[in-house]
Amino acid sequence: MKAKSLILSLFSLLILAGCQDDFLALSPETDRNTVNFYKTAADFNNAVVGTYASLKLGGTYNTSLYWMGEVSTDNANYGVTTRQAVNVDNFQFIDHSYTSLNDIIYAAWRDHYRGISRANAILSRIETAGIPDNLKAQYRGEAQFLRALLYFNLVRLYGDVPLVTTEITEADGASSLTRTPTAEVYNLIISDLQSAEQVLPITYGSTDVGRAPQGAAKALLGKVYLTRKEWDKAATKLKEVISSGRFQLLPKYADVFSFATPTNAEILFNVQYKSGNTGQGSNFGPVQASEGARITGGSMRYVTADMENAYETGDLRKAFSMKSSYLDATGQLVTQRYVSKYVQFGALAGDSDIDFPVIRYADVLLMYAEALNEVGFNPEAVTNLNLVRQRAGLAATTATTQSSFRLAIEQERRVEFAFENHRWFDLVRTGRYTTVMNGKGLTVQDFHTLYLIPQREMDLNRSLTQNPGY
Repeated sequence: MKAKSLILSLFSLLILAGCQDDFLALSPETDRNTVNFYKTAADFNNAVVGTYASLKLGGTYNTSLYWMGEVSTDNANYGVTTRQAVNVDNFQFIDHSYTSLNDIIYAAWRDHYRGISRANAILSRIETAGIPDNLKAQYRGEAQFLRALLYFNLVRLYGDVPLVTTEITEADGASSLTRTPTAEVYNLIISDLQSAEQVLPITYGSTDVGRAPQGAAKALLGKVYLTRKEWDKAATKLKEVISSGRFQLLPKYADVFSFATPTNAEILFNVQYKSGNTGQGSNFGPVQASEGARITGGSMRYVTADMENAYETGDLRKAFSMKSSYLDATGQLVTQRYVSKYVQFGALAGDSDIDFPVIRYADVLLMYAEALNEVGFNPEAVTNLNLVRQRAGLAATTATTQSSFRLAIEQERRVEFAFENHRWFDLVRTGRYTTVMNGKGLTVQDFHTLYLIPQREMDLNRSLTQNPGY
């Protein structure tokens, strides 16, 4: 059995949930009383755990990011064929006909800011707290890492977003915030990660499984630089992760996602779950464990034919990541592609131990290869790409030029990180989203490289403006 102390400690968050959950959802809520909180090391530990817990909210890695990062692309589609009022928001990711009332897009905005508000509360109070210096530094680093991750998602999803770096305790404290230029948001992200990498532990003990280590901050900073096309900085930072020797590709792709070994040498950071009918399990695998894979009604994790065909012959990742058919509840064979990557047989339906990967070593290798190639096509970039391909049972890449290597990286990232919420971000980052999607008959316009600002937030805060095109 795996030790998931970070997740199990969520039971201590009843105090936290009542005192800081919604300081900033960018809409007026209610005042909270924190006078008697943030006093001891245990208080701050609970607050940090509560910030990690924000990654499990519906608007972050639990639901919204999958719709925005996968279903909006050529990788996945919606498993429901009948359009009704209850699923109009879901079909907007198929049609790319988003409206400002879309609850999935709104949840992403709301819940990312909920996590940011929790991090801000910690950072606003910890410097004057009477706790040991080593714990103060660690908790500060964790809060900065998480705030950077959440803002990194926001700025990529929405562009200019309100930048809030201090605790907001008044009900109307966020009602007049304006959108901050993207460059300034990135400045905070980079500053937070640079500070975090200086103080985060290189590794944690068994009682702190799941917390962000130094390598996660370095890797995320490398991804930020890559997104900003600062190739040299990206390559330097990602090389630090590789040279540390602390991470490696597991021999078998499937083992990376095994519920039996959720924290392993390939995982730099993931969102942790714990089954047991306690509300801490994940529902990523839309299957119920029995004598066969039985898809539950309304699955959202169906795979496109284009995604199925993207795998090369002999790619060992395909059989693990997706299936082409399943047995229904009556035992009848149904021909339908679905995601099997997060299936845990033997667990309660919708309550598994499967964690969700945010940063893993294969990502570091491929980002490093991409950064090197943008500086100039070279053998080291090829070597790193081929390490990932070799693990998948594939031959070395045939790319021999900078432009062909770009496409090779794009292809490899697609199949390596299928259904891990990378596809939309990758295509937007490389400027290829509209070209790729429209080339496959999917109607996408240039302004779809950003999502729209939720109408509820604009109604509550008249200082917010809408993204062009919507």
